[in-house]
Amino acid sequence: MRKTIFSLLAFSLCLVFAQVNGQERTVELEGVTVSPFNLEYEYAVVDPEMPESVQELQRKVARFDVTEMPSYNGRFEAYEVLFEQDNGSIIATYDGDGKITESLERFKDIALPPAIRNHIYENNPGWTIHKDIYMISYYDDKDVQKTCKVQLRKDGQKRNLKINVSNLNQSSK
Repeated sequence: MRKTIFSLLAFSLCLVFAQVNGQERTVELEGVTVSPFNLEYEYAVVDPEMPESVQELQRKVARFDVTEMPSYNGRFEAYEVLFEQDNGSIIATYDGDGKITESLERFKDIALPPAIRNHIYENNPGWTIHKDIYMISYYDDKDVQKTCKVQLRKDGQKRNLKINVSNLNQSSK
């Protein structure tokens, strides 16, 4: 009981000393850079069911500060930046303030989420996924388009599918 009372008293004293006469103080930190963050883009394109590598590149695009580019001078209406990794790429267009206005994304041969795989296998029994391409078209004033192009194989035959992932995700909710 004593420990509890002394702990509460010590905590209260810390709070009292932490507040300086009810005034807020501004603390400036050296070496800290605040960069634009495109939450609208990130919320629209990042799918937690997609592989981590896809999500990481999308988050890198969202956090990219176009004003730090050597070619940035603030006089252009748009800046196009290419982000690449082993399994895909994103071409993002930023406005002069660093907001993403559009992006075209393409990822090849990724591990598709269970909902997409299940949809494919339910509608194509006996077929296996041979190749896939996951594409996203983002425009800040339109709905995001997420599409998978999949090549299936069975008994030496090939079948190509195009799946609108945006509609598939909405119907599974």
